[in-house]
Amino acid sequence: MKEEYYKMLLNPSTKEVANKAILMELTEITDESNIISFVTDAKENSSTPYVRATVFVHDTTTVNFKYLQRVEERLKKLFGIKFRTVFCNANLTPNESLRLSSISGKSVLSFVDLENFVSTKWSIERKKQAIENLIVETLRFSKDDSLVICANKRLVSTANEVLEKYRENTNIILIETGGKDCSDLRLVQSIQKLYDLKRIENYYHINIVSGDGFFDSIIQYLEKKEINLSVFGQEGKTHNKLTNHRNFIMLNDFNLAS
Repeated sequence: MKEEYYKMLLNPSTKEVANKAILMELTEITDESNIISFVTDAKENSSTPYVRATVFVHDTTTVNFKYLQRVEERLKKLFGIKFRTVFCNANLTPNESLRLSSISGKSVLSFVDLENFVSTKWSIERKKQAIENLIVETLRFSKDDSLVICANKRLVSTANEVLEKYRENTNIILIETGGKDCSDLRLVQSIQKLYDLKRIENYYHINIVSGDGFFDSIIQYLEKKEINLSVFGQEGKTHNKLTNHRNFIMLNDFNLAS
């Protein structure tokens, strides 16, 4: 049964059945009405495969994290593979919205999904070098530009150290997220927020720095609005939905840390 459930999770035509089993377990720690959606993807950490479940909810404070490990253990027994579950508020927090609202400028505005370009396996120095090369060398970030970065807490802290030299620039927004999929969501929400505030159109150029197909729809939307746009991805790691865009730029290892 374990093998069959895991096959169901991997097969798009039967994934719904497996997702129902996951949802049933998740409702043990939060009310079903709090869960908006969730996504799963197969991952590997130190050669140990596991399934990452990113759960988007209305309010993470109503999740009983005390029993999360118990739920993950039951999922492991059911599917025969380790589970790691990450919860993410589906909406921008009031503080995030306020910080984004403070952005203003007319030069270049970059949205960076940092976790797509910096490996968790790298040393802290290599991570710093990769961030430096990506932001300063590749994007040519200057004091007149604006920058929105989304990443997990550790990467945000590292990026903050690298960008110390631009401390006087109030148009740098660093948003901590609970996982890669949360970063994708926050960046798309940030783009939409600034577009609604009519800030996007003030910039002469917009950069979207990510390798995830998650961004395809918002990129198409901006292209239809005739926004001057560049899309950056990493060689061998970028979803083909993005590489097909006319404004796509492929980065390789020379653009990151050596």
